[in-house]
Formats: sequence, structure tokens, C-alpha cells
Amino acid sequence: MIRRLILRLDARGAERPNMTVYAALARALDAELLTQLEEDDSLNELAALPFVTEVCRASARSRPLDQASLHRRTERLMRQLRTELEAIARDTPLNWQLVCTHRSSPRISDPDTALLRAAEPSRSPTAGRVVGKPHIAVIHAGDAASERALEYARAISASEQLPILLLALPDSPWHRAHALPESVSVRTDLADHEPTTLRPMLRAWQVDLLLMPAGILNGAMEEETLARQLSGVALLITP
Repeated sequence: MIRRLILRLDARGAERPNMTVYAALARALDAELLTQLEEDDSLNELAALPFVTEVCRASARSRPLDQASLHRRTERLMRQLRTELEAIARDTPLNWQLVCTHRSSPRISDPDTALLRAAEPSRSPTAGRVVGKPHIAVIHAGDAASERALEYARAISASEQLPILLLALPDSPWHRAHALPESVSVRTDLADHEPTTLRPMLRAWQVDLLLMPAGILNGAMEEETLARQLSGVALLITP
């Protein structure tokens, strides 16, 4: 059972996430939403150097970069997120916290805690998508953790009225099976969980939330790489 959902946000991000969507996920799982705004230690060190500038993506203009401006930016984002979460909690019950952390901070390892990485801005074309309702997807590797991930997907599916796409790895009993698990609408077989393998599947079925058990990932580096390369898709990494 997931009791806490950690939403990790990059303070450098150009776009704020849709907190309403992530609050709904926390409610569907009956979990507390702990939002962590992460500061980049390397960027802070760079900003301490003299004559450093940064180039804005939107305007392509440069501006001075220093630790004071980074601090003001983080404070502004914290105020915006707090205001948004307070407004959401006034309308519908939500147990939430908001903290500022560093990317180098130790990860929380807890069997009752899941990690949610907000979707990167989508860079994918809409061509090749199946016409119809969006899906949520879950990667199944044939172990107990995959079964738990599937149960969490069922809870979200029931709450948000979204069909489930099961992505079966070779060790899954559903790989190349003719039947489907309960509540699963469609199954696709996977050879691996590399971004190049996942991207066409997720795009075809209009997936914007992918659940996967933490055990199939090789540490935090692979998690960050996967989140970056699967633009437009939020990752829910389950215990």
C-alpha cells in the first residue's frame, strides 16, 4: 500500500506541472502528496562564479546568473506551488506537504512510498497515435512488485476512468499470452524498457502516465534518463 507519493520537481524547469493532475493521483491511491522542489547543487556552484550568464529558452536572450537570482526564482516557485496546492485542498480533500531539497539529497527508500516524476514538456509529434481514449500504462516484469504496480494502476484507472495498457516484459506471465489480466484493456509485449522501445508504444496509445516497479530500474541515473527521454509522460515508480 502506498501511503506517500513523492513528486519531484526540478527548480530549473521552464514550465510548472499541472498540480491538479498529480493531486488526483494521490487521492486515487489514498496517499499523502509530498512535493519536493529540487535545487541543483552544480548550478548553485556555477552561479557563484563571476560574470556567469544564462540563455532563456523562450526568448533566446541572455541574463546574469547569480546565487541571489536563483534563490529568488526558487522562492517564487515555492510560493506559486503552495498557493496552487492550498487551492486544490480547499476544493477536495488532500493531505500534502511542500519542501525544498537538493538533487544530491539521499533518496527516500520506504516500502510505503512511491516516486512520481512530473512529465517533461512533450516534444513528440501526434502522428501515429491511436484515435480514442488516452490510456495509463504499467510495465510488468513478472514479479510481486509488478503485481503491486498493476494493482495501483487499477486504482488510478477506476478513479480517473482511464483504460490500462499492460507492457509485458519477457519474464512476465502475460508476455505473448492470449488472455488479459483483470481490468486491462490492451497488452503489448516488450523486449526491454529502453526509451526507444517505449516511445512508440506510449505515443500510439496516448499514454501520459507510466507505472513501473522500482526494481527494474538501475538506480537514480536511469530513472532521470528515462524521465527526460519520455517527454510528455509522467513516471510513477512504485515500491
